[in-house]
Amino acid sequence: MTLSEMIAVHDENALAALANVGIVRRAKRDFEAGKATVEARDDTQATVTADGKSVTVPATGLNAATCDCPSTGVCRHIILAACALRADTPAPAVKSAPDDLHALTEEDLRKFAGADWDKAINLARISTAAKIDADGANLTVHLPDLEFPVVFLAGQGLSGAVFKGAKSAKRRVTTAAALVARQQGGAQALDQITHDDAQSAFLSAEFLAQVQTAITAAVTGVFGGGSVIAEDTLFDLSISARAQSAPRLTSLLRVLVHHARLARAHHFDFRDDRFLADAALTYALAKALEKHPEDTQLTGTLRRTYRDSDSFDLIMLGAVRWNAASGARGLRLYGFAPDQNAWYTTSQARGAGMDPGFAPENAYFGPLWGAATAKDITGTQVTLRQARISSDQQISWDQASAAPTNAPDVIAQLNNAGAVFANWDDAQDDIAKRSPAGLRRMGSAVPILLAPIDIGTANFEDINQQYQLPIADQTRASWNLTLSAKQHKTVAWLQDNKANIRLLFCEATVVDLRLRLTPVSVMIGQHMINLSLDTLPDAKSTLGNRARSFLKSKISSGSTLAQASLSAIEQLGNAVFDATAEVMRFGQSNTLMALADQAETLQLALLAQALRDLSQTPDANQAMRVSYLASEIMRS
Repeated sequence: MTLSEMIAVHDENALAALANVGIVRRAKRDFEAGKATVEARDDTQATVTADGKSVTVPATGLNAATCDCPSTGVCRHIILAACALRADTPAPAVKSAPDDLHALTEEDLRKFAGADWDKAINLARISTAAKIDADGANLTVHLPDLEFPVVFLAGQGLSGAVFKGAKSAKRRVTTAAALVARQQGGAQALDQITHDDAQSAFLSAEFLAQVQTAITAAVTGVFGGGSVIAEDTLFDLSISARAQSAPRLTSLLRVLVHHARLARAHHFDFRDDRFLADAALTYALAKALEKHPEDTQLTGTLRRTYRDSDSFDLIMLGAVRWNAASGARGLRLYGFAPDQNAWYTTSQARGAGMDPGFAPENAYFGPLWGAATAKDITGTQVTLRQARISSDQQISWDQASAAPTNAPDVIAQLNNAGAVFANWDDAQDDIAKRSPAGLRRMGSAVPILLAPIDIGTANFEDINQQYQLPIADQTRASWNLTLSAKQHKTVAWLQDNKANIRLLFCEATVVDLRLRLTPVSVMIGQHMINLSLDTLPDAKSTLGNRARSFLKSKISSGSTLAQASLSAIEQLGNAVFDATAEVMRFGQSNTLMALADQAETLQLALLAQALRDLSQTPDANQAMRVSYLASEIMRS
């Protein structure tokens, strides 16, 4: 590439990626003020006097440019010199960065990545939601978990890509960005690329010990004001092949990286209790995996062992499209067997970076068990034959046949089986009974069928960007449904149709130490409507155009519900997190022994002893023990 070609691809955005927007603006002002002069120039290099400094710019790129000022890296004088060179000669035509990436071979990428090849693949596979922007001849790739994008400059190749993050991470991040861009551009799918070392994908005690050490270092660093190194270590572990064999661990490590970045930025979204709870959960999971490295409920892997089953009837009640932090995505369908009083699921899913053409919504509108589409059998009863079922009640998507039973009213069968709840206390007791215990509860959703008698006014939480939509049971007790900000039309639709909803099917999960109720589908008449997958029919009420009126008449900026007082256990849990954070910041807390006595009074002997141990040994390992126990009692 000639000097003119290299300079041509360095537009304002590329220069800002090399330095920053402020330096580029100053350089433009200095250039317009006549502070730069091109002294000599040929195809290989140029010499520019920039605001009194001598700058040499080679054709190999601005990163290789030199300036006699004391600054290191790409200084303002180099940026000023680039502005002068861009104005000095008309820009020649150059190839685009997408073309450059498309022309690369897998061997080119492997050679550039070197020892970081496997980590680059893993990072690419969990970054399929990357944002890719074409900027003239250049290409900017924003990977979801990284602060800084990768900017590919036309004609500069992989080595000339711009990345402001840690130099030690540039090769794997640049390679990952190239892999994602190539997949989106149709050059090569990620599932066509293999790791160099298949053996590295197995969990080992040594790796899990590294995870625990990194977590305690992160906790110490976050509360001590020095989390950068631990943050990088956690991210490095999260994209290792071993972590990828345990998607649940991968997701939690990425969550901790996010917490650490919020803490480093002093962001108001950072919360001590959430960070401690997530750190303790990840720490406990790593310890559990030491003992049970192949437990799929702990690893979160998609693979299962299935067994043959006798025929049985199943009422299909709802479908959920999901995306995991690990990069996996899929469709999950729920069914209830009235004769067994048991819940079942079936799903189609793909791991991170696998089968880029797979879309969960296509599975919903595709065939299931040879009967009809998943959409068509939702809300109906089928007889399932030749099914294969896993130990966690998962039915194989491909290995079963279903025939409709033509049941006249599935609601009567659900009521007779005790599957429908019109009292929220009873519903919460049922959720607690069916929830997995301890670490196996993590990330699991519990299906629940409700019969609300009313739907109230939604409250929008600005901080969480969520709607809280109250539903009332037969005693007029209130329970909130949680919907995202993007579901504002669904919120209004539910309110418009509240008089016609016979059943409300939800997923119950524990999020931020509290039970969250997420609506999945509703039954109106004899039809089940999936709220996120089906087109919502017109409202049946006379409340008017919901799209026009919901903001004014249906959404409140403040809570309309009476806030329940915290239980003694919740108050204790909150106080324990506060005290633990105080210990990690200052080395001690005067409240630990009093909290231990409170825990003893509430018959929480393990927590009481852990608090006393933390008082005696105020370190991150003990803090993880206390935080895990506190989060468990609050989740329970």
